[in-house]
Amino acid sequence: MAAAAAVGVILLAGCEGPVGPQGPRGLSGENGANGEAGVPGGPGATGPQGDAGAQGPAGASADASVELEPAGLVGIVTDGTGLPVTSGTVYLVPAADVTTLRAAAVDLTQAPAAAAAATNDEPLEDLLDRNAATYTHASVAMNGQYRIRTVAAGNWFVVWAPSVDDTAHLPGGSHCRVAAAAASLTGQRLDIEVSGVQSSSATFVGSSACLNCHGRHRAERSAHFNGLQVPGVRGNLQDTSPWPRFDAALQGFVAGTNLYYSDCNAAGGAVQCTVGDTIPGTGATVAFELQLRHDATVSRGAPGEYFVTFVNHRHTEAPRRYDVALTYGGALGRQQFVTRLRNASGSYSLYVLPLQFNTAGDASATAPANRPWRDDHASRWYDLTAGTLTAPNGDSAFDNRCLGCHATGFSLTGSAATGWSGHAVGDANAEFDLDGDGRRDEINVGCESCHGPGSEHIEARVRGSHIVSPGLLTPEREMTLCGSCHSRPVGIGGGGTEAPLDVDGHMPRPGIRRGDYLVRHTTRIDATLADGLFASGDSNANHQQETDFLRSNMYRNPSQLMACSACHDPHGSDAQPHSLRSSVTDNALCTTCHSTTPFTTVRPHVATQTMFAHETPPLTSLTCTTCHMVRTVTAGAGTPTLRDADPASAAPVQYFHGDIAGHRFDVQRRVAATSQPVAFTSACGTCHVLLLPNP
Repeated sequence: MAAAAAVGVILLAGCEGPVGPQGPRGLSGENGANGEAGVPGGPGATGPQGDAGAQGPAGASADASVELEPAGLVGIVTDGTGLPVTSGTVYLVPAADVTTLRAAAVDLTQAPAAAAAATNDEPLEDLLDRNAATYTHASVAMNGQYRIRTVAAGNWFVVWAPSVDDTAHLPGGSHCRVAAAAASLTGQRLDIEVSGVQSSSATFVGSSACLNCHGRHRAERSAHFNGLQVPGVRGNLQDTSPWPRFDAALQGFVAGTNLYYSDCNAAGGAVQCTVGDTIPGTGATVAFELQLRHDATVSRGAPGEYFVTFVNHRHTEAPRRYDVALTYGGALGRQQFVTRLRNASGSYSLYVLPLQFNTAGDASATAPANRPWRDDHASRWYDLTAGTLTAPNGDSAFDNRCLGCHATGFSLTGSAATGWSGHAVGDANAEFDLDGDGRRDEINVGCESCHGPGSEHIEARVRGSHIVSPGLLTPEREMTLCGSCHSRPVGIGGGGTEAPLDVDGHMPRPGIRRGDYLVRHTTRIDATLADGLFASGDSNANHQQETDFLRSNMYRNPSQLMACSACHDPHGSDAQPHSLRSSVTDNALCTTCHSTTPFTTVRPHVATQTMFAHETPPLTSLTCTTCHMVRTVTAGAGTPTLRDADPASAAPVQYFHGDIAGHRFDVQRRVAATSQPVAFTSACGTCHVLLLPNP
């Protein structure tokens, strides 16, 4: 920005050598007469190049000639290079219009074309589509300056939009998410930094290429970089030190655990059988057994070190062995196991084996899903009707169903008949040879998954160009980047699963507009009451954070248009779980924005909402998230909250929460306690147990 321009001026001076020595003067004529002019001296030798000038101080003016507007607003627009952006328009979007826009709820049930045409789900760009010509605005000049002569009273989001022919930048800017009062803008200089973007021909280069310049990064300690691993082996881009029990499940293989699958029901959803590590007692019917084994003679990380053997208990047939190629998860409460099978065509497909380890599982839990080991779609591997071992069908391949959201530079080839095969960007420091071509592939969420393919960025003459900066996008574009995986759509490409693949089997590029994403990548835009939602609308399945958030006031409000990065650090956090920017256990993260007295002193807020003073409970029991972010989803093991033993004549009721929090920030009342986890069954019910309904 300003500093960069100052550096350029100093560099020009530094490159100019000192003036060479003057040539000799001609001789004077005698007796006062002028003699002939001497031969001009030649140019002096070029002086050595000067040192680069020191970088100007932060915030220094890029152009000292910028004059302020007493009743308006001025500034310079720059991008990641620090150089001026020479076109586009700066708009003042009225905060009041966002309030009006949010009066219409975001509808997740629409068809993609209808949802793309909706005018209420992109709080800034929808408003600009309708009102850009009438909003206060200023064009950006060739020197990067914009000048708004008058800022009217009110609160404004300051948004930059690229010109039609600008294919190198994306809309938004560093001041587009927080509404500023006219008084804080008038007479001020407000410089704006905007995000770059790649062309459609840019290619993926792998995270190692990024780290060559940016250095080792804490992102390597995030769950994104560690979702998939060769069993017990860390790739050079992976660090699991934040999770000491990351591979606790592998001890079950080392110990030679046998898992017995009994009382199976094909209609049971994901958990179709009861799983235990001892033969169940009389009355239970064992369908099949999984023998978990570890071969210490096999080299670390080589195929066959960890494997699973299927043994049929209903019919006599040969056992089937499957090597564990990858572990799936481990950072957030559960871990699954993936095998790789060779297709008849010679390609490879990955499949999730029918077992899951719950880190917080309880062997004595009544519900089979809450025990340490649980079933995961047993019917893909065992015909529950015929009682015979089987093989999963092609569409259930991990490549088709899940890998798009995990692998960097993903593409999908094949078919259900020939086998689906996933592909990712090659990287010498990556984790696994995905497609068997002899080179390692980046099978996790790496740098380019969020910043876009990096070939043009690393080849650019000017550093900092051709790369997406998610925090500088309009909030709706950042939400689309994260939400393409943290929601529950149905994609177009491949077998039409929850991976939002386009017709060519590719994931959406970072920075895509929500409307374009919905049309080009989905046939169903999100979860439904029949698949993924409770009757209340709260999420009932994993990876649905955007599903909740788009319907919350956090996303559309007249003060701060929030996106995922407002609370979560996309690069991970060494101190906080779930990559949070600060702790939620003391309400510090919430009260950063909700900073008025009723919230910073939480007891009055609770008293106002519940009609009870609540002077006795410790503040640790009165956290914002207890009521506003109930753990509605159980992907690992459910967490017991309250055992309701009243009245004494009724059967006791054990209430559970899940292991994944909802993001609607909507407090469901106790009337819903019999159908889903609600806040009342957690902290409140401990004291107000008599108010709980019995199911």
